[in-house]
Amino acid sequence: MKMNELIKLDEPLLLFGHNQALEDPRDGLTIFGPLKHKPPYGIRYGLVGTKEGIKRFYEWIKCIQHFLCHPDPSKRILWIPFPGFETTFGIPLPLRAAREDVIDLQQLTKILKENDPYKRVYNTVNLYENPISDFYRKSDENLDIWFVISPEEIFKNCRPQSKVFNPATFITGGEIKKRKKWAKLIKLGQKLLFKGLEKDYEVYEFQNDFRKQLKARLIISKMQTPIQIVRETTVAPDDFLDRRGERIRDLQPESQIAWNLLSTTFYKSGGKSWKLHGIRKGVCYLGLVYKRLEKYDDPKSACCAAQMFLDSGDGVVFKGAVGPWKSPKSEQYHLSKDAAKEIIEMALRAYTEFFGFRGTPKEIFIHGRTYYDKEEWKGFASVQSNKMNVVGVRIRPAPLRLFRSGDYPLLRGLAYLETDKKGYLWPSGYVPRLGTYPYQGLPSPLSIQICRGIADIKTVIKDIFALTKLNYNACHYGDGWPITLSFADMIGEILTAAPIQKDEAPLPFKFYI
Repeated sequence: MKMNELIKLDEPLLLFGHNQALEDPRDGLTIFGPLKHKPPYGIRYGLVGTKEGIKRFYEWIKCIQHFLCHPDPSKRILWIPFPGFETTFGIPLPLRAAREDVIDLQQLTKILKENDPYKRVYNTVNLYENPISDFYRKSDENLDIWFVISPEEIFKNCRPQSKVFNPATFITGGEIKKRKKWAKLIKLGQKLLFKGLEKDYEVYEFQNDFRKQLKARLIISKMQTPIQIVRETTVAPDDFLDRRGERIRDLQPESQIAWNLLSTTFYKSGGKSWKLHGIRKGVCYLGLVYKRLEKYDDPKSACCAAQMFLDSGDGVVFKGAVGPWKSPKSEQYHLSKDAAKEIIEMALRAYTEFFGFRGTPKEIFIHGRTYYDKEEWKGFASVQSNKMNVVGVRIRPAPLRLFRSGDYPLLRGLAYLETDKKGYLWPSGYVPRLGTYPYQGLPSPLSIQICRGIADIKTVIKDIFALTKLNYNACHYGDGWPITLSFADMIGEILTAAPIQKDEAPLPFKFYI
């Protein structure tokens, strides 16, 4: 059935303190405060960094206790002033950490000169991971969050494409490949000629990215406290200038940095800043995550995981099976029937056990970037009943472009309903509340198609539009993707940054962002 209808969706509202709803999270927090004040005593945090990094962080903590705004009053509509932490969130953020561990700068500098990228990243992560793990091994108390203060040298030298040349530790690319191969053989149970060397190859089981590896290793260690990695240049940008006296990083205004960093701090510490207003009850959304596993010989081998979000905004991530899910011809991922069934059953168990609900959700919407083949859908639909509807939705960028006369592009929230199964949504665009277009590039629509199951296309698009407001890792007007897919790649990379763990328990979304 042809529809050919162009509509403008109302901007989704967020619910804040005193049961009040507004469209911009910064407005809502400023006027009404967060939805749930937790912990009531304030945030008890741990801190790991170099002596200078810790000093810079404490100076920033002093600044965010007070009102911050853009120096140009005409730009304060877009860059909304930050009122101060306790004024915004209703609880204190102490000026000093409950636990502080200082990283030896000389030791860090020496490690960062290592040529082998896997050893360089692994040993750097050790410096930060060990004091956090030691704290929980030696103490019965718990903290709400750990701040990891990262010098700029770690950002430069501890990413997959980072290169360091040091004649004292020089190693060829061929030698690194050989060591990775040996590490794989050891993992399969083979022994090296010289005993005792096996432990040296553990470093090649991890991805050579500081941020991803640190999060993955702390998740493996079962540490039930999230971390927030903060670059020194973020909290002290004027300490890092180039030869022309300009900042080496082009950052957002200080007020917006405070909004972003402190909103995610409040969320990771157990509070809830907001939730969607008017979202349909008893509905959960499942975003599929696939990540190619380079450690496996089979080029089709991948790990499948899922992010589940509820109408309340709560989210959880759980890992599914590893298998040959990638098709070499179509370059798409498809699960087997059994693997798909396992994923959907995990979601239902998490719904009842993790979130404490009784019964099952009324509807489950599975969001992915590819179509669902017959065998895969049999697995997903195996739990469908008269009381629960399962719907498969494909979401991808679309080449379609629309232009509007005047100074600004299309409005955010424009939707084109092509058929009763397919439509387009513009989640980026001109925002009247901000008086400008706050996104980069021309507005690009998302192609949204109901591939499997029965649902109303307009309702599906409205739900996806609402899910663009649920990014707890930032505090801005709205994203260009729904939360179910916007962090899919990032979560997949953290899940596979360390050796695959069997029977890994589901963890809240906050541990991965």
